[in-house]
Amino acid sequence: MNDAASAAPAPAPWRAQAARVVEELFPATPPETWNDLLDLRAHLLAGQDWNAALDLFLRCRERLEAGHYLPFYRLRRLLTASLRLEAGEETAAPLRPLAELLNRHPASLADLKRAVRREIFEHALELPRNARVPLHVVERL
Repeated sequence: MNDAASAAPAPAPWRAQAARVVEELFPATPPETWNDLLDLRAHLLAGQDWNAALDLFLRCRERLEAGHYLPFYRLRRLLTASLRLEAGEETAAPLRPLAELLNRHPASLADLKRAVRREIFEHALELPRNARVPLHVVERL
């Protein structure tokens, strides 16, 4: 079997760049934060679960951004240029850009989704009050 054919495809350039930014944080951060940073790096490189990746980014940013602003600024710029938030098909309301949503400093993806759903229900009068609005983070192609 050809090793090149069985090898996993290389991650998109932005993902490799984001993983390098995360790696730069290790020498400057306390060891108790490394598990989250390792998980964030792995999710960025794998590119399979953007909801989990964004949630890990928000968790790490909440804990570390005050002392490491520049790496988190760079990560935020990479993520907002490469990811977007999508709502289910039944929701015609436009969503704010991810960059604008992250500027509000949500502590978790759940907080971000709650704020977006609240805005959708305030502006989408055709939706029933208890409607489920699925929100997913996806990679821009």
